[in-house]
Amino acid sequence: MKRKYGDKFSLLFTDTDLLCMAIGTDDLYADMGRDWEFFDTSNIERDHELFSNKKHRVLGKFKSETGSSAPEEFVGLRAKMYRLHVSPKKPH
Repeated sequence: MKRKYGDKFSLLFTDTDLLCMAIGTDDLYADMGRDWEFFDTSNIERDHELFSNKKHRVLGKFKSETGSSAPEEFVGLRAKMYRLHVSPKKPH
């Protein structure tokens, strides 16, 4: 991820089952589409072009905690104590 995004990528924190990162991009879902093989997109809305159950719960795949809603703000205090603010869903 650092190789792809450079200074626009930051690791915010990790937990036993969570890797939280910040990525500076104009369109997160377009980026996910270009690198689709790395993502489990089973929690995105079923009518979204990226939706697929093919990699549901496959180990090692990235998955959006917020599904089809883009995260806008993150506050992390410690393990299991974080908040994600998401934008309203946009039509696709």
